[in-house]
Amino acid sequence: MDAAEKAAMTLAKMQKDAGNVFPKYLEFTKEISQFSSIDHKTQELIHVACSMMSQCEMCISLHIQGAASNGATKEEIMQAAMLAISMGGSPKVMYMKYVFEELEDLFD
Repeated sequence: MDAAEKAAMTLAKMQKDAGNVFPKYLEFTKEISQFSSIDHKTQELIHVACSMMSQCEMCISLHIQGAASNGATKEEIMQAAMLAISMGGSPKVMYMKYVFEELEDLFD
């Protein structure tokens, strides 16, 4: 099972078991995304960098897929990940493993 599948399972479990808290969180994030002046591709690229900074394998996978499905190129996704490294230093380099794996699945 890949990281995106694990994330989907986790999100489904949250929907089922977290009462009203998780749906409200999803509503909040959807509202931010829909009424932003930043296009969805750029939002996903920002999420890629934030996922790297958060060191979240599942988030990296989901947001790379989101960026690609919104038209981001492999190079743009790599640049977003590299910007996180420029802010987070060498610990973030180790999370490039997940970026490379996801980009291979999507672009190679």
